[in-house]
Amino acid sequence: MSDVFQEVEEEYRQQQMAKFWQKYRVPVIGAAAALVLGVAGYQGWSYWRGQEIEKSSREMEAVGDLLRNAGGEKQATERLAKLGASGAGGYTTLAKLQQAALVAQSGDIKAAVKLYEAVANSERSPIFRDFAIVRAGVFLAEVEPYDNVKKTLGPVASGSGPWAIQAKELLAYAAWRAAKVDEAKALYADIEKNATAPAGVKRRSVEMQALIRSGLKFSDVKPAPTPLLLPQPGTESGPLLLQPPGPPAEQPNSLLGPDPIAPAQPPVAPTPTPQ
Repeated sequence: MSDVFQEVEEEYRQQQMAKFWQKYRVPVIGAAAALVLGVAGYQGWSYWRGQEIEKSSREMEAVGDLLRNAGGEKQATERLAKLGASGAGGYTTLAKLQQAALVAQSGDIKAAVKLYEAVANSERSPIFRDFAIVRAGVFLAEVEPYDNVKKTLGPVASGSGPWAIQAKELLAYAAWRAAKVDEAKALYADIEKNATAPAGVKRRSVEMQALIRSGLKFSDVKPAPTPLLLPQPGTESGPLLLQPPGPPAEQPNSLLGPDPIAPAQPPVAPTPTPQ
């Protein structure tokens, strides 16, 4: 008797499945096809994306080769502009920053500032955004009124990002340049007390406080021939440029005399004279 009931139940299920399939077969087939096409499309896009990133990487290497050759800066700048507009991945931002650095190096400061500001306004990553702001601030601190410099660098200087110390040092310099002595001393003092500030930055802060207390004004200082170029966080390296490594540069002397942080150099023995 139980077998009869099972057969009836099985036949009923089959009829229900047949009705369901008859009613919904088109949407089910369409959904399955869409899933297959979606997976295939994603795989194709991933492959294409990888190829574009690899292409951008090779282009950046080619730019580096141009910069290793004398007179290749102009062509490198042009190729960086194209890469920044049509590159893939993080190479677009890197290309724009490199382009801005080369433009600044050529002497067109206004154009360089515009390029840095364009990166700052479009970049989502706070690291690259703040980096571009600080790079622009390097030049703005020399030509813009203090209030404009503060408006640009203030949010970065008051934050906790990796460029906060560099932004605060630039802001302190701009305040001293604008004869806002109290504000400059307060900013330099904050840098001196900051445990994360690089040793070189702390040294400059101590020196600047001493010079300001002595009554030194910006007008008393002979202007530097080239604008300040910020180092990377925690280092004393030069501008962001694709250049081959060269011999280590000599450490600049302290503003107050020999650098107390740098280790003393051992004396060099005289070369013996042949008898």
